[in-house]
Amino acid sequence: MHALSSRSSPPCCALTAGTATAAPEPSATPGSGFATQDKEAQLQQELAKSKPIIATYKGKKIDLSQGWQGTQACSEVPSGEVFCYDTVAQAGRALAALAPAVEKNRKNAGVAAKETGRLGPTAASDCAYGWVCLWEHSNFSGRRLQWSAKGTKQLSDWSFRDQASSGCVNRDMQGALVYDARTGLPDPYMALGNLGCYDFTKASYPTGGNWNDKADYMEM
Repeated sequence: MHALSSRSSPPCCALTAGTATAAPEPSATPGSGFATQDKEAQLQQELAKSKPIIATYKGKKIDLSQGWQGTQACSEVPSGEVFCYDTVAQAGRALAALAPAVEKNRKNAGVAAKETGRLGPTAASDCAYGWVCLWEHSNFSGRRLQWSAKGTKQLSDWSFRDQASSGCVNRDMQGALVYDARTGLPDPYMALGNLGCYDFTKASYPTGGNWNDKADYMEM
């Protein structure tokens, strides 16, 4: 497993204009490139700290590195705790109790989006303001992972390595860098700008093809 991009932090500049109440754009185009040797060495240290993700599901603890056990949506809330649910709708409703400030912003974002006509695809618009979301399928459906806290996310810890086909970054500041780990070669990265939603099957991979099912880890 290699480390992250040539930047010291994820990209900070929006691909489209927006405010804290804007909704993600549905068809943003990500940037791409290769991690430098120095950056890979730096992020390698972060990846070495990875450990299995223990989540709460139906009142029990499950190890996501061993599979999702039927869950469809998992959220890492601001406290660092992880909760999983049978449906994406259940995960969205739970935000009201687990992260009320985030839920308030999500509702405000939806109102503003309708007023400005910037509301993205139904599933994509469910990525709450302040969060980064990944989906199993390119149409923002299937299993969904979402995070609100910054850090390096090793997707194998979440049983999501090489399984992400779309994603959203619904926040004003800082985007996310998605990486493909390659042994003995520089790691390609895809730069997801803030307030953007992305179909990975349409995102160009640096050596040809696209980013579908290539995400191994992410920096946000």
